[in-house]
Amino acid sequence: MKPLKFLDNILDRIAAALGAVTLSQFPQFYGQYLQRLGGHLDEAKRALDLYIRAAEDLGLTLEDYILEHLNSSSEIFVSSGQVIEALLDRYNELDQSYTALQGATIYNRWLIFIQEVDWSIAAGTWNNFMPGIPTTVEGLTYALSGLLLGWGIYALLKAVITFPFNRKPQKLNFSKHESIRGEH
Repeated sequence: MKPLKFLDNILDRIAAALGAVTLSQFPQFYGQYLQRLGGHLDEAKRALDLYIRAAEDLGLTLEDYILEHLNSSSEIFVSSGQVIEALLDRYNELDQSYTALQGATIYNRWLIFIQEVDWSIAAGTWNNFMPGIPTTVEGLTYALSGLLLGWGIYALLKAVITFPFNRKPQKLNFSKHESIRGEH
């Protein structure tokens, strides 16, 4: 049984280490995601500013400018109004998400991230992700959480797998029954 106990100890530590390393990368990913999100936000703002200036040159607000396009009899102008309207919606979504993520604390950052994530930006971040060694309190907090999570998952899997083998058959205690019969 010693080789199995040795293997169990090794697997236990590997699971804990993998959990620590994996979760400790969240702050790094979060920072890179936030930079990428900020880039998308800046670009949307730049494009929107072009339309705002065009509207101002005509003495209109952006909303009025969009309505002029949408209410036009020309399909081309209606189409461009829809594009500007979609750009404004996208800018507002990005801005809301960026503001929420910027205001998140160490403790709720992962939850806010899950609520606000833009999966296309997250995929782009993942494709260019640069792992790092956590040296901040946040990184170490996530590493410790990952260590406990990795170890907990391993312990749960081990318990599920070994459960059928750990069941001991119930033994009947005949000596107790015999002493009862002998007293009658």
